[in-house]
Parts: sequence; structure tokens; C-alpha cells
Amino acid sequence: AARPSAMAATPSTATVAATAAAGVLTGCFTFASFVDTRTILQLVDAGDDAAVRRLFAIWWPNGRDLMVPVVCIAASCHGAAWLATRDPLWLGLGAATFSIGPYTALVLGEDIGALREASGPETAATARRFCRLHHPRLAMAAAVLLVAARALTRGAK
Repeated sequence: AARPSAMAATPSTATVAATAAAGVLTGCFTFASFVDTRTILQLVDAGDDAAVRRLFAIWWPNGRDLMVPVVCIAASCHGAAWLATRDPLWLGLGAATFSIGPYTALVLGEDIGALREASGPETAATARRFCRLHHPRLAMAAAVLLVAARALTRGAK
């Protein structure tokens, strides 16, 4: 029986890059979910609407300016992995990664705007909702990472 070559069992550079990019994305969202949202909620619990507004005015544009390229690079790397392998799994992972952008705009956009102008009793409820709805982005990124990592090992047995 013919033995598969070592090259056939080696993940492509594109699949490794896609998985690494998914890891970077997951790391960014892990920090945001476990540090940033907790910081926001502590300010809310202290009743400091002015601090929430000041933080959001700085934090959100800086976070957006990091995360838009990270999401786009990760999605593009998954597209490149699909081109290299023609395995539709990588295309699906790229779409799942890309979906984080529209989720942010459609689901979190209104709260982001409100928190950048925060004042009054609605600040606490808006901040809590924003923080709760922030976590599905981490779940999506982590799921993509786990599936991508598993796909890397699929052919390496």
C-alpha cells in the first residue's frame, strides 16, 4: 500500500496562518471580555457616569481601530486557507470570523453611541447590556480557533 507523503500530512502555511490569526482575535476578545467589560461594570457600579462616558470616548475608537483590521486579517487568512486547500471548512470559518463585524455594528452599535454620550439613569442599563452582548464575539472567535486548530491536526495523524 502506498504511504502518504509527509508533505500531505503537513498543514499548509495558509491554514497555520489562519489558525494563528484566529488565536490573535480570540486573545483580543478574551482581554476585552475579562478586563475591559469588568472595568466598565465597576465604573457603572460606582455610579460614575462621567467616567463611563470619558472611558468610552477613548476606549471605543481605539478598540475599533485595532479590531477592524484584526477581524479582516483573520477572515482573509481563512479565505487564503480555503484557496490553498479548497476545503470549505476554511471558507466557513472565514465567514464566521467576518460575521463579528456586522454583529458589532448591528447589535452593539446603538449602545456604543449611547455610552460615548452617557449620562443619566440609562447609563447603567446600557453599559450592562453592552457588556453582556460583547461576550458572543469572544464565543465566536474561540469556536473558530478551536475548529481551526482541530482542522490542523486532522491530516497530521
